[in-house]
Amino acid sequence: MAGVRGLYCRRIVRSGALLVTALIAGPATSSRAMQPGTAQWFQAVEQSLMDAIAAGDAAAWDRIMDDQCVVTSEEGEVRPKSAFLKELRPLPPGLQGGIRVRDLTVQEFSGFAVVRFLADEWETVFGQRLTTQYRVTDTFRRADSTWRMVSSHVSVVTTDPPAQKVATDAWTGLAGTYQLLPNGWKFHVVLRDKQLFGGRDPNALKRMIPLTPDAFVREGTLGEWIFVIGADRKATHIVNFRKFEPLVWTRVADDPK
Repeated sequence: MAGVRGLYCRRIVRSGALLVTALIAGPATSSRAMQPGTAQWFQAVEQSLMDAIAAGDAAAWDRIMDDQCVVTSEEGEVRPKSAFLKELRPLPPGLQGGIRVRDLTVQEFSGFAVVRFLADEWETVFGQRLTTQYRVTDTFRRADSTWRMVSSHVSVVTTDPPAQKVATDAWTGLAGTYQLLPNGWKFHVVLRDKQLFGGRDPNALKRMIPLTPDAFVREGTLGEWIFVIGADRKATHIVNFRKFEPLVWTRVADDPK
Protein backbone atom coordinates (compact mmCIF):
# COMPACT_ATOMS: atom_id res chain seq x y z
CA MET A 1 0.00 0.00 0.00
CA ALA A 2 1.17 3.42 -0.80
CA GLY A 3 0.84 6.50 1.34
CA VAL A 4 -1.45 5.94 4.32
CA ARG A 5 -3.06 2.78 3.06
CA GLY A 6 -2.00 0.74 6.03
CA LEU A 7 0.73 -1.03 7.86
CA TYR A 8 0.03 -4.32 6.10
CA CYS A 9 1.24 -3.32 2.67
CA ARG A 10 3.44 -0.51 3.94
CA ARG A 11 5.39 -3.01 6.04
CA ILE A 12 5.34 -5.42 3.17
CA VAL A 13 6.38 -2.87 0.60
CA ARG A 14 9.25 -1.79 2.84
CA SER A 15 10.07 -5.44 3.28
CA GLY A 16 10.10 -6.09 -0.39
CA ALA A 17 6.35 -6.68 -0.67
CA LEU A 18 4.10 -9.09 0.96
CA LEU A 19 2.23 -11.49 -0.94
CA VAL A 20 3.29 -13.52 -3.74
CA THR A 21 2.42 -14.77 -7.10
CA ALA A 22 4.69 -17.74 -7.65
CA LEU A 23 3.91 -20.73 -9.83
CA ILE A 24 2.80 -23.97 -8.18
CA ALA A 25 4.38 -27.10 -9.60
CA GLY A 26 2.29 -30.21 -10.04
CA PRO A 27 -0.55 -31.50 -12.20
CA ALA A 28 -3.32 -31.53 -9.58
CA THR A 29 -6.55 -30.08 -10.91
CA SER A 30 -9.25 -31.18 -8.48
CA SER A 31 -9.76 -30.58 -4.79
CA ARG A 32 -10.03 -33.30 -2.19
CA ALA A 33 -11.64 -33.55 1.21
CA MET A 34 -9.86 -31.37 3.74
CA GLN A 35 -8.20 -33.19 6.59
CA PRO A 36 -9.58 -32.55 10.10
CA GLY A 37 -7.87 -29.55 11.67
CA THR A 38 -6.46 -28.17 8.40
CA ALA A 39 -8.50 -24.96 8.47
CA GLN A 40 -7.67 -24.40 12.14
CA TRP A 41 -3.97 -24.88 11.40
CA PHE A 42 -4.02 -22.33 8.59
CA GLN A 43 -6.06 -19.90 10.72
CA ALA A 44 -3.41 -20.05 13.45
CA VAL A 45 -0.51 -19.80 11.00
CA GLU A 46 -1.93 -16.87 9.05
CA GLN A 47 -2.74 -15.00 12.25
CA SER A 48 0.79 -15.56 13.52
CA LEU A 49 2.19 -14.16 10.25
CA MET A 50 -0.02 -11.09 10.46
CA ASP A 51 1.06 -10.56 14.08
CA ALA A 52 4.68 -10.84 12.98
CA ILE A 53 4.41 -7.93 10.51
CA ALA A 54 4.16 -5.13 13.07
CA ALA A 55 6.72 -6.86 15.28
CA GLY A 56 9.16 -7.38 12.40
CA ASP A 57 9.44 -11.05 13.35
CA ALA A 58 11.30 -12.50 10.37
CA ALA A 59 11.68 -15.89 12.07
CA ALA A 60 7.92 -16.48 11.99
CA TRP A 61 7.89 -15.97 8.23
CA ASP A 62 11.08 -17.95 7.69
CA ARG A 63 9.52 -21.02 9.30
CA ILE A 64 6.56 -21.10 6.91
CA MET A 65 7.96 -19.72 3.62
CA ASP A 66 9.33 -22.11 1.02
CA ASP A 67 12.91 -21.32 0.02
CA GLN A 68 11.68 -20.54 -3.50
CA CYS A 69 8.89 -18.27 -2.31
CA VAL A 70 8.69 -14.94 -4.15
CA VAL A 71 6.79 -12.01 -2.70
CA THR A 72 5.04 -9.45 -4.89
CA SER A 73 3.54 -6.25 -3.51
CA GLU A 74 0.38 -4.52 -4.63
CA GLU A 75 2.68 -1.92 -6.22
CA GLY A 76 4.31 -4.63 -8.35
CA GLU A 77 7.59 -4.88 -6.44
CA VAL A 78 9.02 -8.39 -6.50
CA ARG A 79 11.40 -9.88 -3.92
CA PRO A 80 12.75 -13.37 -3.22
CA LYS A 81 12.36 -14.78 0.26
CA SER A 82 15.85 -13.72 1.33
CA ALA A 83 15.25 -10.05 0.47
CA PHE A 84 11.83 -10.08 2.11
CA LEU A 85 13.17 -11.44 5.38
CA LYS A 86 16.17 -9.12 5.38
CA GLU A 87 14.00 -6.03 5.05
CA LEU A 88 11.26 -7.06 7.49
CA ARG A 89 11.59 -4.72 10.48
CA PRO A 90 9.41 -3.68 13.44
CA LEU A 91 7.19 -0.64 12.99
CA PRO A 92 9.15 2.55 13.70
CA PRO A 93 8.42 4.78 16.70
CA GLY A 94 5.14 6.64 16.29
CA LEU A 95 3.39 3.78 14.51
CA GLN A 96 1.29 1.02 16.05
CA GLY A 97 -1.06 -1.49 14.52
CA GLY A 98 -2.39 -4.96 14.13
CA ILE A 99 -4.17 -7.25 11.67
CA ARG A 100 -6.96 -9.71 12.41
CA VAL A 101 -7.53 -12.69 10.11
CA ARG A 102 -11.21 -13.07 9.27
CA ASP A 103 -13.35 -15.31 7.06
CA LEU A 104 -10.53 -17.75 6.27
CA THR A 105 -11.27 -20.54 3.78
CA VAL A 106 -9.10 -23.39 2.52
CA GLN A 107 -9.20 -25.31 -0.76
CA GLU A 108 -7.03 -28.39 -0.38
CA PHE A 109 -5.71 -30.16 -3.50
CA SER A 110 -3.32 -33.01 -4.09
CA GLY A 111 -0.03 -31.56 -2.90
CA PHE A 112 -1.08 -27.95 -2.36
CA ALA A 113 -3.71 -25.74 -0.74
CA VAL A 114 -5.14 -22.30 -1.52
CA VAL A 115 -5.96 -20.15 1.52
CA ARG A 116 -8.08 -17.01 1.32
CA PHE A 117 -8.93 -14.57 4.08
CA LEU A 118 -9.84 -11.00 4.92
CA ALA A 119 -7.03 -9.10 6.64
CA ASP A 120 -8.71 -6.53 8.88
CA GLU A 121 -6.09 -3.94 9.76
CA TRP A 122 -5.93 -1.05 12.21
CA GLU A 123 -3.05 1.38 12.51
CA THR A 124 -2.21 4.59 14.32
CA VAL A 125 0.28 6.95 12.69
CA PHE A 126 1.40 9.48 15.27
CA GLY A 127 -2.02 9.34 16.90
CA GLN A 128 -4.11 9.28 13.72
CA ARG A 129 -6.09 6.07 13.37
CA LEU A 130 -6.42 4.28 10.04
CA THR A 131 -8.39 1.16 9.16
CA THR A 132 -8.05 -0.87 5.97
CA GLN A 133 -9.16 -4.29 4.80
CA TYR A 134 -7.39 -6.57 2.34
CA ARG A 135 -8.30 -9.76 0.51
CA VAL A 136 -5.39 -12.18 0.76
CA THR A 137 -4.80 -15.37 -1.24
CA ASP A 138 -1.92 -17.61 -0.15
CA THR A 139 -0.83 -20.87 -1.76
CA PHE A 140 1.03 -23.58 0.14
CA ARG A 141 2.67 -26.80 -1.00
CA ARG A 142 2.62 -29.98 1.03
CA ALA A 143 6.04 -30.64 2.60
CA ASP A 144 5.96 -34.01 4.37
CA SER A 145 3.77 -33.47 7.44
CA THR A 146 3.48 -29.66 7.12
CA TRP A 147 2.93 -26.87 4.58
CA ARG A 148 5.23 -24.27 2.99
CA MET A 149 4.07 -20.98 1.52
CA VAL A 150 4.97 -20.63 -2.14
CA SER A 151 2.55 -17.93 -3.28
CA SER A 152 0.60 -15.05 -1.81
CA HIS A 153 -1.32 -12.09 -3.18
CA VAL A 154 -3.02 -9.12 -1.53
CA SER A 155 -5.57 -6.60 -2.80
CA VAL A 156 -7.22 -3.69 -1.03
CA VAL A 157 -10.93 -3.80 -0.33
CA THR A 158 -11.80 -0.41 -1.79
CA THR A 159 -13.99 2.07 0.06
CA ASP A 160 -14.88 5.71 -0.45
CA PRO A 161 -12.57 8.13 1.37
CA PRO A 162 -14.08 10.53 3.91
CA ALA A 163 -15.12 13.87 2.46
CA GLN A 164 -12.83 16.72 3.50
CA LYS A 165 -14.04 20.10 4.67
CA VAL A 166 -13.03 22.36 1.80
CA ALA A 167 -13.98 25.70 0.32
CA THR A 168 -16.94 25.31 -2.04
CA ASP A 169 -17.40 28.84 -3.35
CA ALA A 170 -15.68 28.02 -6.68
CA TRP A 171 -17.73 24.89 -7.39
CA THR A 172 -20.12 26.74 -9.70
CA GLY A 173 -17.15 27.03 -12.07
CA LEU A 174 -16.71 23.24 -12.08
CA ALA A 175 -20.24 22.40 -13.19
CA GLY A 176 -20.56 21.72 -16.89
CA THR A 177 -20.12 19.09 -19.59
CA TYR A 178 -16.74 17.59 -20.42
CA GLN A 179 -15.76 15.33 -23.28
CA LEU A 180 -13.00 13.01 -24.41
CA LEU A 181 -12.08 14.88 -27.57
CA PRO A 182 -12.56 14.84 -30.44
CA ASN A 183 -15.72 12.71 -30.35
CA GLY A 184 -15.58 10.50 -27.26
CA TRP A 185 -17.79 10.09 -24.20
CA LYS A 186 -19.22 13.05 -22.33
CA PHE A 187 -19.05 13.54 -18.56
CA HIS A 188 -21.64 15.73 -16.84
CA VAL A 189 -20.94 17.65 -13.62
CA VAL A 190 -23.80 19.36 -11.80
CA LEU A 191 -24.12 21.27 -8.53
CA ARG A 192 -27.08 20.20 -6.39
CA ASP A 193 -27.79 21.22 -2.81
CA LYS A 194 -24.21 22.46 -2.41
CA GLN A 195 -22.74 19.13 -3.56
CA LEU A 196 -21.17 18.14 -6.86
CA PHE A 197 -22.38 15.10 -8.81
CA GLY A 198 -20.84 13.63 -11.93
CA GLY A 199 -21.23 10.86 -14.49
CA ARG A 200 -21.64 9.96 -18.13
CA ASP A 201 -25.37 9.31 -17.73
CA PRO A 202 -27.17 12.51 -16.63
CA ASN A 203 -29.82 10.34 -14.97
CA ALA A 204 -27.35 8.30 -12.91
CA LEU A 205 -24.88 10.82 -11.53
CA LYS A 206 -22.79 9.95 -8.47
CA ARG A 207 -21.58 12.22 -5.69
CA MET A 208 -18.14 13.73 -6.13
CA ILE A 209 -16.39 13.35 -2.75
CA PRO A 210 -14.08 16.34 -2.15
CA LEU A 211 -10.43 15.79 -1.22
CA THR A 212 -9.45 19.41 -1.95
CA PRO A 213 -11.57 22.26 -3.40
CA ASP A 214 -10.85 20.98 -6.92
CA ALA A 215 -9.92 17.30 -6.48
CA PHE A 216 -12.51 14.58 -5.98
CA VAL A 217 -13.21 10.87 -5.85
CA ARG A 218 -16.40 9.73 -7.52
CA GLU A 219 -18.54 7.78 -5.08
CA GLY A 220 -18.18 4.02 -5.43
CA THR A 221 -15.44 4.19 -8.07
CA LEU A 222 -11.66 4.19 -8.23
CA GLY A 223 -9.53 7.11 -9.40
CA GLU A 224 -9.18 10.82 -8.71
CA TRP A 225 -10.84 13.65 -10.64
CA ILE A 226 -8.78 16.86 -10.67
CA PHE A 227 -10.34 20.02 -12.12
CA VAL A 228 -7.92 22.43 -13.81
CA ILE A 229 -9.13 26.01 -13.35
CA GLY A 230 -8.78 28.77 -15.94
CA ALA A 231 -8.41 32.52 -15.53
CA ASP A 232 -12.20 32.98 -15.52
CA ARG A 233 -12.46 30.63 -12.48
CA LYS A 234 -14.10 27.98 -14.64
CA ALA A 235 -12.58 24.54 -15.10
CA THR A 236 -11.04 24.12 -18.54
CA HIS A 237 -10.67 20.35 -18.23
CA ILE A 238 -10.60 17.44 -15.80
CA VAL A 239 -7.65 15.12 -15.35
CA ASN A 240 -9.04 11.74 -14.30
CA PHE A 241 -6.32 9.45 -12.94
CA ARG A 242 -7.29 5.86 -13.74
CA LYS A 243 -4.81 3.54 -12.00
CA PHE A 244 -2.16 6.28 -12.18
CA GLU A 245 -2.76 7.01 -15.87
CA PRO A 246 -4.34 10.39 -16.78
CA LEU A 247 -7.46 10.63 -18.90
CA VAL A 248 -8.28 14.21 -19.95
CA TRP A 249 -11.88 15.42 -20.23
CA THR A 250 -12.17 18.84 -21.94
CA ARG A 251 -14.94 21.29 -21.06
CA VAL A 252 -17.40 21.65 -23.96
CA ALA A 253 -20.40 23.30 -22.28
CA ASP A 254 -21.43 25.09 -19.10
CA ASP A 255 -23.94 23.78 -16.60
CA PRO A 256 -27.27 24.01 -18.49
CA LYS A 257 -29.05 25.58 -15.50
